Amino acid sequence: MRRIAAMACILLAAGSALGQGWGLPDLGGEPESSAARSFSLRAIPSHTAVGPGQTFRVALRGELAEGWKYYSPVSGIEDLDASLAVDGPFEHIATRWPADEVKPDPGFGVPLGAYHGTFAAYVEFRAPEDLAPGEYTVTIRPQGQICEEVCLRLRGRNALEASAQVSIAAEAAVNPGWTDALDAGWDGAYTVKQLRALHVDVGETGEGTPMVSAAGDVTGIGLWAGLGLAVLAGLVLNIMPCVLPVIPLRILTIVQMAGESRRRYVTMGLAFAGGIVLFFVGVAVVSGVLRVALGEALNLSDHFRLEWVRIVLAAVLVALAANLFGAFNVTVPRKLAGAEKGGREPSHVKSAGMGLMMAILATPCSFAFLATALAWAQVQPLWLGTLGILLIGAGMAVPHVLLAAFPNLVNRLPKPGRWMELFKQSMGFLLLPAVLYLLYTLADMPARPWLVAGFVVALAFGLWMGGTWVRYDAPLRRKLLVRGSAVALVVVAGVLLLPPPKPAVVEFQPFSEAALADAATDGRPVVVKVTASWCTECKILDATTYQDPATAETFAAHNALPLKADVTNEDSPASRWLERRFTGAAPPVTIVYGGAPAAKPAVLVGRYTPAELREALDKARPAE
Repeated sequence: MRRIAAMACILLAAGSALGQGWGLPDLGGEPESSAARSFSLRAIPSHTAVGPGQTFRVALRGELAEGWKYYSPVSGIEDLDASLAVDGPFEHIATRWPADEVKPDPGFGVPLGAYHGTFAAYVEFRAPEDLAPGEYTVTIRPQGQICEEVCLRLRGRNALEASAQVSIAAEAAVNPGWTDALDAGWDGAYTVKQLRALHVDVGETGEGTPMVSAAGDVTGIGLWAGLGLAVLAGLVLNIMPCVLPVIPLRILTIVQMAGESRRRYVTMGLAFAGGIVLFFVGVAVVSGVLRVALGEALNLSDHFRLEWVRIVLAAVLVALAANLFGAFNVTVPRKLAGAEKGGREPSHVKSAGMGLMMAILATPCSFAFLATALAWAQVQPLWLGTLGILLIGAGMAVPHVLLAAFPNLVNRLPKPGRWMELFKQSMGFLLLPAVLYLLYTLADMPARPWLVAGFVVALAFGLWMGGTWVRYDAPLRRKLLVRGSAVALVVVAGVLLLPPPKPAVVEFQPFSEAALADAATDGRPVVVKVTASWCTECKILDATTYQDPATAETFAAHNALPLKADVTNEDSPASRWLERRFTGAAPPVTIVYGGAPAAKPAVLVGRYTPAELREALDKARPAE
């Protein structure tokens, strides 16, 4: 339901057509082996054998490295809460979680639970009546995030899993490794609903409602204290780091007004303040709808957790930078802009749009004042809560209203000249780090940042093409041809580059010499794919051979373990192993071990087909 609020906030931004800035979601990236190093898993079944129709349990024992935490399923925030995905032929009956440690979090405005050290979650299964006798595998994959100084989403290259073997037999057999402590852990564990019920405030109706305060209990805050806190929260939003991309543009607007009328200076400042207030009017409306229709609390930063929102903002920032570099110009109808005939002065619409986007960008930089003011507003009667949210917007707009109230300040600005054009272009360069950051937030999928970067480059080129390849007085036919081609270029780039990459047909595990040794001990074949982020041939190999279903069939037929050795950096463990064992080898190269500890591996250099991979596995397999 929080996505409804996110989408409403973004629609306001889109209406301005002038948004800019970045969000700061606490999602980072580390080398792909970090999740495995920081969070070890073991699946322990209650039975080694069960009969048809019998139930059994599997304990997922997790051990977190010191300083790391695994978010539990209490916040209701998608991609953050823990969950367990299960694979296998057995019917999934229930999942239970141990008690967690819960603390309010100022970044989310809801309680966040976490596990530290060692803990066990449980999954209960039932064997189908018609399941044939034999040994079967149950695989459990934890979802959510683990965090230390950065956070890792447990998917893609950071995905983890643990498996257990359970047989279907005439007689059940209890697993000797299932201890009394695990039995007691199951008895004391909770369903997700029960776990969340431990962390709610119960009202007069007896129904639990999620906590909304990131600063503790807000019921003791009085009327005037709450309204004053709302104004103070709005004032502080002006200095949040998320608004940095807007501040240079705000300064540029003021500089461009040097020499203009006092009246225009005042009205432009009020338009900027009005854009800020407009955003909070939208927030108040969305909050009211969520409270009345859905009983949900509003979280102002939810929209930045949507990948498409960050992609849109990156594209808008690139468009703004291109505009400041002079690649194209946006003209506004003279009556709408309020400019003099023949002028290109900043319009009131543009000023209001910058104010609107400044308010949007400030919200993900949540802090105690804002979280508490918003929480207070949402536990008040609807009319009073709406007033509180509007006062947050008024508080943010106050400095800009005061600036507009002193038009004499513009007389102290330098006269327009060449320096102003250089200043404008400099502001364009200041927007580019925000674009890089937004691309960085997409780094949980290795190819995603580069695909989005390719799209924003095509967007910038299309804007430059449409804005400079034809003159203002060019024939209509030429304008339509050139600008139509520019639009088509951007659309085609979007269609090709923006859809998320397809899930990998073959999921590689991070390379480690321990994994290689374990596989050799078990007699299991191993395919080590040596790759690097700068290796173009490696990308082609991934898109052809490793996206081919025949490759997955080859791995399944040989029960081969796929390992990915990333040698992007020369000091990585994979790089040191490759240099020590295969001197002079460079990606793309694939080393195929047949399963015998002393057997010589097969080496595939460059690109190859699934058939060639199957042949290499057959050759490397030890003789029966």
